[in-house]
Order: sequence, then C-alpha cells, then structure tokens
Amino acid sequence: MFLSRTFLILCAVCTLSLNEAYIQRQMSTLHNNKISFFAPRGPNLVRTASVRKRQSAARTLSRTTSQMLAMPQRTEMIEDSIEVNAAPSDVYKIATNFQDFPKWAAGVKSVSIPNPNNGNNPPEIVKLDMSMFGLHHVNTMKYEYDPGRHMSWIMTDGGVKALNGNYDFKPLPNGHTLVTFHLDIDPGFPVPHMLKKMSTKALISSAVKGLKEYTESHLPEQPKPRSRALPAFTFSSNVAP
Repeated sequence: MFLSRTFLILCAVCTLSLNEAYIQRQMSTLHNNKISFFAPRGPNLVRTASVRKRQSAARTLSRTTSQMLAMPQRTEMIEDSIEVNAAPSDVYKIATNFQDFPKWAAGVKSVSIPNPNNGNNPPEIVKLDMSMFGLHHVNTMKYEYDPGRHMSWIMTDGGVKALNGNYDFKPLPNGHTLVTFHLDIDPGFPVPHMLKKMSTKALISSAVKGLKEYTESHLPEQPKPRSRALPAFTFSSNVAP
C-alpha cells in the first residue's frame, strides 16, 4: 500500500514537471515570434508566424528597392581600340555610311535619316532602331564630324537616358588606322554598376570588331602591278667548221 502511494506521488510530481517544462517552451516560442499570448494555438499559430515572417521580408524588400531607386547612377566613359588594315579615310567612310550600320554595328536593327540631302556631308540627325539591356527602342542621334579623323554624337531623344560617344581614327606608320571607340550609356533605371560596365564593354568591343571586319572586307580593290615583259634573248653559235 505504501509503495502504491509513493508511486502515485512520483507520477504526479513528474507530470507537473513535464507540464511546467511544456508551458515554459510554449511561452518562449510565443516570445521569440512576438505573438500575443492570446493568439490562436495549433495550426493557426504556425500560420500567423509564417504570415508575419513574409510581411517582414516584404517590408525589407520594399526598403531595399526604394534605396536602389533613390541611389544615383554612376556614369563613366568606356572605351576600346582596334587596328584596322585600312587608311583612316576608308574607315571613316564606312563609319559614316549609316545605311550599312545594321550590317556591322552591334544592337542596331535599322536606320532612318530624316534629312538625307546634306550635300556630300554625312547626315547630322540619324534615328537608330536599337536593342539594349533587353529593351527595343528608337534613339535620335545628333552627329558632329571632323572628316577622316573624328566623329561624335549625343542622343537627343530615345528610350534611354543617355547614349553618347565618339570614334577617333588615328593613322599609323604602317598605313593602318587605330580606331578608338568611346561610349557612355545611362539606361535611366537602376542597373548594378558592374553589370552596366560589362554590358557596355561587350557592346563597344563588338562594335569595333564589326567595323574592322566590315571595312577590311569592303576595301576598294587595289590595281595589281603590271608585270614587265622580259626582253627576248637569241643565241647563235658562230663556230668555224
């Protein structure tokens, strides 16, 4: 009888200890998740915690996006150079022949010239149908020229905030041309600086390579030097019999 009572008392004490530990764990969980003691229990409690975590993540994402939109975009001129096996005048002629732009200029789909009659000079205003940063838009460019040596442009209207640049044509001692392409692009919306820099470098690298290949394949044929005919020689033998 004494053993039975002792066993029952031990069971009661263990039960109270377990219940107290369970209650402490539940209170700790409620405190960590910042949920009221009177919040629903069971599955509803889990759903409430999950909803609050998603709401917190959404607020964090919203703050990060707002900071990106408010962040000033860095602009810088990117350049690339290449040697072209042609005279500066020939490279300049190809670079200012805008109707052929889609054949070699990266990203250019089509070209329209509002005022094509500009005498023997290249056009001042050119509209380029382009694809950049995954977007398709038409940009109006205003050009200035130093014939055979330099051409530059600024964007006056288009789908990006800025698209300005220039080509320099430097003669080399071997008769070739060093072409240097400078370009500054501001898409007008937040783009990570490294991604923007890499995209711009890839664009101008493709452009200078395209200009080199197109120019060298469209050079005027040089007249072949005429071979000089050798004089005819006759041999005679005057041997006395």
